Amino acid sequence: MKQFIIILGFLFLIFDLSGQVTIKGIVYIEDGEEAIGANVVVKGNETIGTVTEFDGTFELEVESLPVYIEISYTSEPVLILVENAEQIIVVNLTEEIIWCEFPIVYDTRLLHSANYNELYSNDLKIDNSVSVTSSMNTAPGIHIHSGALNTNRITIRGIGNRSQFTTAKIRAYLDGIPLTSGVGETTLEDIDMDMLSSITIVKGPNVSNYGSGLGGSIIMRTDNDKNDFISSKFELGSYGLIRSSNAINIATDKSRTRANYSFTNSDGYRENNEYKRHNFSLLNQFDYEEDRQFNFLLNYTDLHAFIPSSLNEDDYLNDPTSAAFTWNKVKGFEDYSKIQLGVSHNYGWKKWVNNSSIFGTFFNSYESRPFNILRENSRTLGARTKFNFNFETFGNVSFLKFGAEYFNEKYDWKTHETLDGILGQHLSDNIENRQYYNIFAEADWELYRNLTIETGINLNSTRYEIEDNFYLDSIDISGKYQFDLILSPRVGINYLWDERDISFFANVSHGFNSPSLEETLTPDGSKNPDIQPEKGWNYEIGSRGKIIRNNLFYSASLYYMDVKDLLVAKRISLDQFQGINAGRTSHLGLEIDLEYDYRFNSHNTITPFFNYHFAHYTFKDFVDGDNDYSGNELTGAIPHKINAGIKMNFKHGIYSNLIYQYVDKMPMRDDNSIYSDSYQTMNLKLGYNKTFNEKWAFDIYTGIRNIWNEKYASQILINAGSFGGNAPRYYYPGLPRNYYGGVSLKYLW
Repeated sequence: MKQFIIILGFLFLIFDLSGQVTIKGIVYIEDGEEAIGANVVVKGNETIGTVTEFDGTFELEVESLPVYIEISYTSEPVLILVENAEQIIVVNLTEEIIWCEFPIVYDTRLLHSANYNELYSNDLKIDNSVSVTSSMNTAPGIHIHSGALNTNRITIRGIGNRSQFTTAKIRAYLDGIPLTSGVGETTLEDIDMDMLSSITIVKGPNVSNYGSGLGGSIIMRTDNDKNDFISSKFELGSYGLIRSSNAINIATDKSRTRANYSFTNSDGYRENNEYKRHNFSLLNQFDYEEDRQFNFLLNYTDLHAFIPSSLNEDDYLNDPTSAAFTWNKVKGFEDYSKIQLGVSHNYGWKKWVNNSSIFGTFFNSYESRPFNILRENSRTLGARTKFNFNFETFGNVSFLKFGAEYFNEKYDWKTHETLDGILGQHLSDNIENRQYYNIFAEADWELYRNLTIETGINLNSTRYEIEDNFYLDSIDISGKYQFDLILSPRVGINYLWDERDISFFANVSHGFNSPSLEETLTPDGSKNPDIQPEKGWNYEIGSRGKIIRNNLFYSASLYYMDVKDLLVAKRISLDQFQGINAGRTSHLGLEIDLEYDYRFNSHNTITPFFNYHFAHYTFKDFVDGDNDYSGNELTGAIPHKINAGIKMNFKHGIYSNLIYQYVDKMPMRDDNSIYSDSYQTMNLKLGYNKTFNEKWAFDIYTGIRNIWNEKYASQILINAGSFGGNAPRYYYPGLPRNYYGGVSLKYLW
């Protein structure tokens, strides 16, 4: 810490305190939603410009005032004369320009009745560009367990921590296209970080149009850059990390097209831990009329990754670089390719806007495991449509959204005997058909100037069908399974106080998660008549605001979630899990989030932040056979988690991030007999970026992860089984101190 203070003091000496002027504003489109990626440039000097963020806001630095700025989206540019920086510019591109005197702040974080976390491009760059794990882990209420680059588990408010090896029960979308499979599993690692402009994390069932999942939703958006450029990035790191990324972006008056290819390689910290991934992405936006637009998205992933699996306590403490013996013996691995496609159409008329899309995913996988070899083939097709309408209530503008989403997945899977990693005879051959549809509606009612009521409803139907094509055994698991319709309402209220600097909010919402098809079956292949979707109610109150000259943003929320029939995967044998409902669970939590933006001038800023999450999650009623776990702490839940750090940006192009994290111990078994150890980590990134001749952008950076060389488990396999007299394998060891560095070059024409 002493060395860090010395470095920080040295960086202060670099400050150039010559000031500029910062213009702030927010841009809307006619359906009342914020314009994402609108161009904001200085008239007569278009090289000085920016684009609006996910919430429609922008900040533009100019040498002096007055100045004309030009704002354009899909229609003709709007020209605005700015004479006073102490104003927030609010622009409706299809109606009129409104000027609002400072300090009225249209920060969309203050306008919701639910608790969101929004990560923008700068937040996504606090670490290397291999994975979104570090960036998302800085948000309160969410934790990402990372066993390897291809083994991650995301949990939000205790939902998802029962999943064994992947993210489940949390829905994810990319530009409105579902990334979640028919059984609720999500693989965010398949999305290249260089494609993304923002990530919104919705905690709890607070967005009806994204499925009302108990854990919440992760909404990812691609970069919508309207400049012509070519870019190249190259990174190196510990344990053989190599990553390259190359992109080209071509923009015209009517269209924007971007292609991106990246390659990631790692030799791995552990045995049998090599990783190779190729990604190719293609994005296109075509405005064929003023209010009509086509969007196309293609994302291709090719992955080959070996699997070291988890370790028992002795190996974790004394030989953490080893792989699990059985996985190392057969050189277990997964090899898959995935294509994700989506086409959407936006159409607006008068006060109506419609967004409709069709999407598909094609997935082919081969996984070699100690107990068998799994071959998978999945084909997903779906469609989604959403209508937006704005209307007046009591003289204020309100908004209505409604639509539907249909999803169909055909999943073909086979298992084979493994002969020390060599494909053997058939063991099973199944085809599953997974279908669901969601019908949703949301309405935001601005009853008075500062009072908004948000309402929503989601109706879900989920159905599974399985066809057993393996006839050499006496078990036939063919059949159909359909759950009852689930209706999930929500209502929230938001009150803006103190001239819109502070808001108070409260919400009540209902959510659910359906069992996977495998959870609906018993080990002998018959239907599990007792399995039900997990359902629950979420109650939350809180406040957000900007205080201390609008430099300190705070958010605090207290929530309680009552979950009935929590889905639990009970391990029956080495490769068999049976789904059971764990009675009721109680999720009581507190989230506090602070961020202070200290500006010496428009070029030199220090932003310290701190957030804390308290979680008291318990089994209210859970009896498993002869064992009564009622009153125990929820397995895999972290009682206390702290994120803190400092983000620094200086005029001469130097920037730095210092990120601290504390993760408390957590119970590893339902009987609470064993707990993991708590741990603390610290990561540092230091970089320098510069633009030359208004055409070339250069960025070089380096970083240290786990500065204190802390020994910790980055992922826990809860309720790990013990077979053949071997000790249970709970632990995925985290990386010791490691390093990375990179350089990127971008040419704009």
